[in-house]
Amino acid sequence: MNTYFIGTALASASLYMVSATGNAICMKSGNINLGSEGQIYAGGFITAILLNFFARHNFTSVFTSSIALSTALIFSIIVSALISSISALLQQYRKASFLLTSFIVAAFIIPLIDGLITGPFRSKTANLIATDFIIEKYRFPQILEPSTLSPFIFFAVGLCILGGFFIYKSNYGQKINIYGIAPDFSKYAGFSTGQIELTSAIISGAMNGLTGFAAICGLYYSCHQGFYNGIGWNALSVAMIARLNPFFIIPVSVFLAFTITFADNFALFHNFDFDISGMIQGIIIFVIAITEKIGRKK
Repeated sequence: MNTYFIGTALASASLYMVSATGNAICMKSGNINLGSEGQIYAGGFITAILLNFFARHNFTSVFTSSIALSTALIFSIIVSALISSISALLQQYRKASFLLTSFIVAAFIIPLIDGLITGPFRSKTANLIATDFIIEKYRFPQILEPSTLSPFIFFAVGLCILGGFFIYKSNYGQKINIYGIAPDFSKYAGFSTGQIELTSAIISGAMNGLTGFAAICGLYYSCHQGFYNGIGWNALSVAMIARLNPFFIIPVSVFLAFTITFADNFALFHNFDFDISGMIQGIIIFVIAITEKIGRKK
């Protein structure tokens, strides 16, 4: 155990917190967003190409750097939210399953971005299949070196807390809760159920876009093929383990991030030839599924 792996684990936990909070809100409405990884990938890709564009046009002063980062953040959130909203609209107007369409849309988005990174947006100066690295001014400062831990973790914790108050204390959050538990009652009570579904999907997509933005600016510094692998599914696992409670998402994210990080570290230094972190994730999801099944029988 050293500061590098501790910092990396906490940096990963911050990404899980943001995406898992969005997933929890979406699942509270009765829908499961299986397109998180595609939305995270889209947010990261938009962030990388916009920040590289601004860097080429000398947006490097303190003022212009703030404009560049704000623009990349806004566009990454908007694009990912629009991608997620497609599934909500298909469910409302075509009676298509949100669960299925969110996965299908992500399955379309991921190879599309892969093609763009392999083709016109591939870095001309690096051997990686990735965009150019963003310049130093656009990267989150580190608070624990040597590692990639940045102040974003405090923002992620705050976002989880705000998500908890939104779900449990706000009127709209209560409507989402009620609709997820009793959709027919919500319709008879006069709730705008279509709006609830769409809003929940947009929030989930926006959170995933923010996760992609943070992954590029705070962890990877370029959008390479597959950077999203594990983030979306791990965040979904976190939301399920935390029972969709954003307050519990904080410790669960830290626990899962440390488990996966140190499992990968162990596999690397002990020459394991299989994905030990994937196995751990599979076991966790299996246990959650069995627990849910037993709970429903009771």
